[in-house]
Amino acid sequence: MSHRPISISILSPVHIGCDEVYEPSNFVIHDSLLHSLDPADLAGALSDKERKQLATLVDGREPIGALQRFFRDNAERFAGLARHQVAVAGDIVREYEKSAGKPTQRGPTGEATYNVFPIARTAYRPFDNTPYLPGSSLKGSIRTAWLNQLNHGAELPQAEKSSKNKNAALQQRLLGYTAGKFENDPFRHIHLADAHPEEDATPPPTRVLYAISKKKRLPRDGERTPQELKVFLETIPDAIPTAFYGELRFTGKIEWNALCDACNGFYKPQLEAELDHAVLGGLLDAEWKRLITGLLGNELHDLIDAKQGFLLRIGRHSGAESVTLDGLRDIKILGPRVDGKQTFDFRPNTTEKRFASLTKAGADGLLPFGWIWVDASDDAHRYLSDALRQKLAARSGALREAHRDRLFRLEEYQAQHAAAAAEAARQKQADEAAARAESEAQEARATALAAMAPNLRRIEEFKAVFAARAEQLRGGKDNPNTAFHANARDLARDAAGWSEEERRAAADAIEEWLPRVVKVDLKDERKKLKLSALRAP
Repeated sequence: MSHRPISISILSPVHIGCDEVYEPSNFVIHDSLLHSLDPADLAGALSDKERKQLATLVDGREPIGALQRFFRDNAERFAGLARHQVAVAGDIVREYEKSAGKPTQRGPTGEATYNVFPIARTAYRPFDNTPYLPGSSLKGSIRTAWLNQLNHGAELPQAEKSSKNKNAALQQRLLGYTAGKFENDPFRHIHLADAHPEEDATPPPTRVLYAISKKKRLPRDGERTPQELKVFLETIPDAIPTAFYGELRFTGKIEWNALCDACNGFYKPQLEAELDHAVLGGLLDAEWKRLITGLLGNELHDLIDAKQGFLLRIGRHSGAESVTLDGLRDIKILGPRVDGKQTFDFRPNTTEKRFASLTKAGADGLLPFGWIWVDASDDAHRYLSDALRQKLAARSGALREAHRDRLFRLEEYQAQHAAAAAEAARQKQADEAAARAESEAQEARATALAAMAPNLRRIEEFKAVFAARAEQLRGGKDNPNTAFHANARDLARDAAGWSEEERRAAADAIEEWLPRVVKVDLKDERKKLKLSALRAP
């Protein structure tokens, strides 16, 4: 067995589908960032009034628009709850702010259609929202290149053309295994796990862009430019050096050098053709095009020659040419609708390509999807790998630095949030303990009162009423000859006929609580209420 540690640099935007989307009910866009919201955090931040408002909106006539407006209008506030942020292209920010909650059209009966702003997420780790590259995507791309090399551009034999599963028959013939004998597939002896960012390093950023289609030919005279179908995608941006790390292990006949030849032989001409395309090449981001062209003529050229790594194309919108074999392409091309039916034919090449765009118009500054460089340079060629990384880093430096700052602020916020949550939990426990203690004390007092003689019970009730009034007054006092003053007089008068113990208890209660609640001269009140007599044997 042999193995190769690999690092992967992102050359152009990559989106690996994971069947998840950011929906307007779990994100807001504020300050050019998508702020992803945890439902639990959001629920905790809403007031009772807002919860009732949301329930009303959900049950309303046009819930989609109402919910979009609710989140858009509260974007700044809700952004503070986010635990995950994604940069968003400026045109998408403006489209969200302008269109969220507004119908794009209405049907004959007045029903509204809304842009629901579904933003497809790229593959990520749920525990920290960090993007990663699934090993299956990488291995599938390698497998395509290997099959292409084995096929040498040949057409399908007649027997395979009539097969119900042409793809399986082709792979079995080229790789030398039979149906049901997958253990003989040589790619079972190539092991490639998911590729992740370096541990304890800043993970690569992601950014939401438009995915737009462009025709490969110039428009004909009088031909109207078709309306673009624009899709929002979260992508790993271009020019991110050593974004991911992994390992290739070989336990069979396929070896590293042969794999490099197959991948570079298949993908390098495609990348060069994309850069040089007579129509689409002129729409590419000029700075990016110069960067990649320069690398292909220098560092990448030398690294490829020395079999130090290989190009791959992965993910969504890589293009049909990158996932099909030379000589075997039979791509379904949709034509116009005729008599209500969709027409189509099959061709060896597509008529359109999808590009990543920062702008809605997509007139220029476009980037192809999915190009990566898989590097396993040895020490003798490390200088070439380092030079490549430095050139990529120069283009993406500002984006990566902004991402690093965002992560730092998020970590600070989350630490503060965790501390506040812990303090809130501690205070809640303390309040609950105090409430339990008070409840127990009240229960004990009630029990004690029930067991007391009537006169002593009256004294305790006197004290409790005066204590509650003192709490209400918060340092203030009632005027003389008001209700509480009269209450003290009544107690002193009635206590005169009680037992010695009860008289003393009454005198002590009056002397303690009357001056706390009523503006009196205590020395004068002792005489008027005959407290000394109450204390006499």
